[in-house]
Order: sequence, then C-alpha cells, then structure tokens
Amino acid sequence: MTDLTPYLGFASVSFLIAVSPGPSWVYTISTTLGQGRRGGMVGNLGNSTGILCHAAATALGLSAVLQYSSAAFHVLKWVGVAYLVYLALRAFRNDAVVCTQARTADRSLLQIFRNGIFVSLFNPKISLLMLALLPQFVNPAGINPQGQIALMGAMHALIAGIVHTHVVLFSNAIAHRLKASGRVQRTLRWATGTLFLWFGARLAFAEHR
Repeated sequence: MTDLTPYLGFASVSFLIAVSPGPSWVYTISTTLGQGRRGGMVGNLGNSTGILCHAAATALGLSAVLQYSSAAFHVLKWVGVAYLVYLALRAFRNDAVVCTQARTADRSLLQIFRNGIFVSLFNPKISLLMLALLPQFVNPAGINPQGQIALMGAMHALIAGIVHTHVVLFSNAIAHRLKASGRVQRTLRWATGTLFLWFGARLAFAEHR
C-alpha cells in the first residue's frame, strides 16, 4: 500500500510556496489587469506548464546538473535576471495597465502562455522547491523514485494553478475599479516594474550551493 504521508507533507509545503507572492504572482496579476480574465488564465496555464517542466527536469536528473555545476547555474541565473529585467522595462513602458476586456490583439494568447512558462522557469521559489525541498519527500528505496518526483511536481502544478486561478478572479473583479484612475494606473505600472526588478535583483545575488 502506498504511503501517502510524504505526498501530504509535500502538498502542505507546495501550498505555502504557492500562496507566497513571487514573480509568477506579479505576472498573473499584471496580465489579468491588462488582458482580462481570459489572458490571466492563459498566463496561469503557462505558469503551471513551467512547473511541470521543472518537475520533468528534476525527475530526469537535469536539476542535478544545475545543483552541482556552478557554470550551468550561473548561465541559467543570468538568463533569468535578463528576462525579469525585460518584463520590468515592458511594464514601465506600458501606458494602460488596466482594461475591462481582454486585449488579445496587443498580446496573443500564445505569447501570454509562453511568457508564463518563462516566468515559471526562472522563478527562484520553484527552483528552491524542486532542488531543495522535493527530494526530502521522495523515498529512494521506494518504487520508481522518478515517478514520485513527477507526481509531486504535477501536484505542485495543480496546487499553484488553483491558487493562481483565485488570483486571476480577484484581479479581474477589481480591474473595473482601477480603470478610472490615471494615478492608480501609473502606480500599478511602476509597482509592477519595480517588483520584477526586485525579483531580478534577488536572483542576481543568489549563490550556487
């Protein structure tokens, strides 16, 4: 009989990680405010897909390369920093942060989905979960450790998807209240860009362990 205790323990940690704000939260909120609920849900799907990519890499042992190779770690780290800075600059230049309907003509759903994946792939919270926390819940002597990793990774993708769905619905509900104020729009634009820069700076100072 399968012992469910490790899965329940990981689910608890996964939920705590998912509800703590990070780059994916900022992306989900800003996308929902700018592109509407449909765009926010597509970005949410991209984020969950990125988590599944993390899980697949961990199950295949690719994450061990990042864990033990300083060069590989730093290459990925600086690519992530550059991408977060790119998102920050785009937020600073965006004149209309909030709209009441999806503007898929400005940004295609495919682009929103792709950006959601990238933000997830370079999210330090998910890297921490997959590299440092997830292995503690895997039983090496159990049946198919890679399968355990894949299942737990899928669990986190599902949990994060549910949390971000609530973030999308809340952001969409308040979008019409924020639309009327130009000052609020400017504040949101600069807050979004600043947060992306902050997360990029944190990633830049992350050390290889």
